[in-house]
Amino acid sequence: DFLVKNGPKYGYFADPSKSYYICKEEDEEVARAEFVKLGLEINYSRGERYLGGFIGSGASKEQWLGDMVAKWVAAVEALAAVAVKHPQTAYAGFTFCLQNEWQYLQRVVADTGPFFEPLERAIRSKFIPALLGLTEIDGKFRELLTHSVTKGGLALRNPVDTAAYVHVASKEATLHLTQSLIDDSVDFDIRTHLAAARAAGQAARSGRLGREQRHLDARAKDVPADGRRDKRNSASGVWLTVVPSRLNGTGISAEEWRDNVRLRYNLQPIDMPDRCDGCNCQLTVEHALSCKKGGLVHIRHDDVADEWRYLCGTALSFGRVEREPRIYSSVGRLVREAGEAAETPAAGERDEMQTTGERGDAGVHGFWQRQRMAIFDVRITDTDARSARGRDYTKILAAHEKEKKDKYLDPCHQMRKDFTPLVYTVDGIAGREARNAERRLAAHLGMKWKKGYSEMVHYVRVRMALAVVR
Repeated sequence: DFLVKNGPKYGYFADPSKSYYICKEEDEEVARAEFVKLGLEINYSRGERYLGGFIGSGASKEQWLGDMVAKWVAAVEALAAVAVKHPQTAYAGFTFCLQNEWQYLQRVVADTGPFFEPLERAIRSKFIPALLGLTEIDGKFRELLTHSVTKGGLALRNPVDTAAYVHVASKEATLHLTQSLIDDSVDFDIRTHLAAARAAGQAARSGRLGREQRHLDARAKDVPADGRRDKRNSASGVWLTVVPSRLNGTGISAEEWRDNVRLRYNLQPIDMPDRCDGCNCQLTVEHALSCKKGGLVHIRHDDVADEWRYLCGTALSFGRVEREPRIYSSVGRLVREAGEAAETPAAGERDEMQTTGERGDAGVHGFWQRQRMAIFDVRITDTDARSARGRDYTKILAAHEKEKKDKYLDPCHQMRKDFTPLVYTVDGIAGREARNAERRLAAHLGMKWKKGYSEMVHYVRVRMALAVVR
């Protein structure tokens, strides 16, 4: 009655015919009489949807939840059909959109976990097998897939398990707002509310990551090889955290996406040939990543180098980017040739570091310093190779970087040039020097496109990781 009379003054026009009074059946007659006295014709119900949640009796709540879950089960089954030919798109639709719908409901409605069991069965028996090309998955693998990408999983949450956690987090985030509504002595303060929401969000994320890390620690204790793989997977999934886009160049084929995810969890790629097309040896994953006769190793290396040159050209201008710049000065080569022609002892005493014709993969003018050339040399290494098994991937990357710098850094400095090794694992993990170069490139792109630094860092890392895994 108050809203009908005073609402129009503030631009709010209440419509009693669209209003519902939620009450028990035995109270409806009394409620009708009171509203009739006020001249309001409204609707009466045992339960109704409200702001994405539900208000009403337990029976009506169960009916509403059942209908909502059935709708999401149908959506998951539709995504499973899409995942057969377009797994990257289906995965992005699930993780960035669909599962957030039911997580919102779980935040605003209490005690919903058991109602999501049919949805979890659909995810486990239909969506994940279609996504990864599997027939079935066990409970341990399903639990690992629920982890965040930064904890070795795919962020395919179990809706039965998330219900309790996200509802508690939502209550903590809105605690000050709730108190201000039900307690007249508490005045609402936006700063207090935002601080409470921020603290609740951080606590929820920390708690989730802590639970996931404890699970990884238990796996590593039982099987050390799984622990090393989980650690590497936690650092190598940046390419999974992006929506496929032709404009941004972040899309990959179904075969590329599925094969890389299967390799992530130590599963053999689907329809892998029996023999290598380069040397006709028996083809295994290790052989495919190391055989230089078939061309796959060189193609991957060249693709990463091409991507780096393209991004540098986009950030600084393509006139500043040189393909395969000479690492050593041509002066040493001329001296050597002159010495060999004269057959003088100086030819045999020449500095070998100054006479080879080796080249880098990219030269970029003004990358690290103004008026100074930076030379980049790409290397991609397999951390599962026999020579590297049992070693931490960070030490493997550091060793490759040191090898490159010991060989090329001093000659580049002699020519007043910078040298940076771009070392990546076959999973897309960047070494320390490569990460620093990616940050610098992101700063150049941010200045040119007027974008935030963090956004550009993620963009560069995704593009380079995709170039590796393709």
